[in-house]
Amino acid sequence: MTTAPRDIEFLGEPRLIPLGELRLDAENPRLPEDQQGRDQEDLAVTLALGFDAFTVAESIASHGYFNSEPLIVIPSTTESGAYVVIEGNRRLTALLGLARQDLRAAFFDTDRWDELARHAGITTSSSIPVVVATDRRQVVPIVGFRHISGIMQWQPYAQARYVAKLVDDDKMGLREVAGMVGIDRTRVGNLYRDQAIAQQAKDMGIDTGNLERSFSLLTVAMNLVKIRSFVGAPISGQVQPGAAPVPADRTNQLKEVLGWVFGDSDKPALVSESRELAKLGNVIANDIGLASLRRGESLEQANQRIRDKEQDPRVRLINRLRTGRSSVQAAAEDVESVAMDDEIRALLDELREAIAGIHEAYGVD
Repeated sequence: MTTAPRDIEFLGEPRLIPLGELRLDAENPRLPEDQQGRDQEDLAVTLALGFDAFTVAESIASHGYFNSEPLIVIPSTTESGAYVVIEGNRRLTALLGLARQDLRAAFFDTDRWDELARHAGITTSSSIPVVVATDRRQVVPIVGFRHISGIMQWQPYAQARYVAKLVDDDKMGLREVAGMVGIDRTRVGNLYRDQAIAQQAKDMGIDTGNLERSFSLLTVAMNLVKIRSFVGAPISGQVQPGAAPVPADRTNQLKEVLGWVFGDSDKPALVSESRELAKLGNVIANDIGLASLRRGESLEQANQRIRDKEQDPRVRLINRLRTGRSSVQAAAEDVESVAMDDEIRALLDELREAIAGIHEAYGVD
């Protein structure tokens, strides 16, 4: 018996809507957090400057707007007759910049925008192809697949914020989100946890600017058992939505880790790339290494202290003497080209005293 083919389910209703009725999404996950909720003009300026809407405007002015790229919109809940663009805010910014002189006057390089507008012929009455969805939830699979698991991926921090919004605001379960956006449950849990850690740090008064710009480093760090255990954060499968991921008695450790990984106003980060995070994990899991970092020493210095402690004292002494010998021999090459001054004289005095102390300890004249 042959089963009849099932009809394809089409989400949303294709329409042509005047440009003047379309609104930028103030909840766009790609926007910086301090820009969300701003008015339409501020949102347009942010998108034009930060997301290169000019390049899209150039394409529209030269080739027109393709019907094959409809914007995805939902009816506005605050403005009758208007529609909020959920997918395609950069394209909408380009269209608005071409249509509204008052808006592009606030953009960078206004003269170039004006030149494009003269050739584009776009007005606020121009009909724009859209697909009207009923609400944000209906659009989740499209946005999620495209920007989290698809070919137009957002930056990691924007992905994490989007996942957190679905969980916290839309009350979706982590497994449900995974199915909606096309990634596995473990990754969803990690994104949610790491965004929550960033928010917890912000609530503690920590400047998270570097963290947000290099968010993938936090993800790598929290996937390392030794760092995650140090701050008490849960594994993906134990993440509890709405709960602080780092226990109250580990917040000082969280502040330390974020300082070592991302730096702060007082000192730079100790790691320069993700491959060094495993080394950091090994150091903080060792009492000697952890004490070294807490004294303000570098990651390499902390590692050296661990190695020194683990070595046979005679081997350690010989290695240190060889290192000192090499350094002094290398310094001797610069003596003829650098004039003596107080700083050099002080260093030589310290070196002389150190050597004298060694001689005395061994009874050498």
